Amino acid sequence: MARQQNLTDEWLEAERGARAFTVAGGWGSADGVVASPPRDAGWMARSRDGSPGTHGATGPVVLLAPQWPGLEDSVAVALADDAVAVGLLRGGVRVARLRALNFSGPPDVGMWVDAIVDSLQSVASSSGAVGLAGTWVAGTACALAAARHEELLLLVCVGAPSAEIMSRRTPENEDDSMWTSSATLQLIEQLADLAPLEAVGVFPRPSFFVQGAVDELLTAAHFEAWRAAISATGRSADGVEIGFTDAFFRCVDADGAIDVHGEEGRSLLADAVANWVARTVTPAAGARRAR
Repeated sequence: MARQQNLTDEWLEAERGARAFTVAGGWGSADGVVASPPRDAGWMARSRDGSPGTHGATGPVVLLAPQWPGLEDSVAVALADDAVAVGLLRGGVRVARLRALNFSGPPDVGMWVDAIVDSLQSVASSSGAVGLAGTWVAGTACALAAARHEELLLLVCVGAPSAEIMSRRTPENEDDSMWTSSATLQLIEQLADLAPLEAVGVFPRPSFFVQGAVDELLTAAHFEAWRAAISATGRSADGVEIGFTDAFFRCVDADGAIDVHGEEGRSLLADAVANWVARTVTPAAGARRAR
């Protein structure tokens, strides 16, 4: 239990010194914060002369997309969001995170994606280089939002279902009550209509996909579908499967029992994100992409 508290506390500590921002649009309004990485994180930790840098107020910022309200597994998703936020900070970028979405009417998927895009543009107006990250179904929504921001610095999708795969009904499950009782599956069907697998490859940018390796619902087919969608454009995407973890990066033992309180899987997730971001968002990496 202690390791779980450590990750969440690490985000809360960064949030305490964060800059607040608000965003509004036809979809409604939201408020959030932009948190800065620790002073020893990433390439921004030192200035060109080797002295401590001022990365707390400058440098890239990555928006961690807000979750759709009222989905199942909300606690597990929130912990995964904390792990990704910490990983981004450790990788040396600032993190923008919304506290809540206030929709102006009955929400739909279009309003949700609009909210993500408007929030991205809001932090971009004061930050320059911006990236986008999302876990679970918010990661799927990020694929749609990414198609509307050509200059996106990076895209990170963590445990993101392919809506096109998850929404497929089979003769064995087509009459299952889950299609009408699960808020997540109803949302997935709406996302599938917008073709996120097509949207994810619209513009070139560094992309990173992370998935738990032993989840019955989120099989390897989802992970492979995202990377194949980008490969079909002639580009490549980075990815990693974290062994012995489920869709929310909780450890799963040999008998299939899930450790809901442990933090080992989410710690591995945070490390994977941090390492990829640190390798990707550097002056040398930027120069390579420009050539």
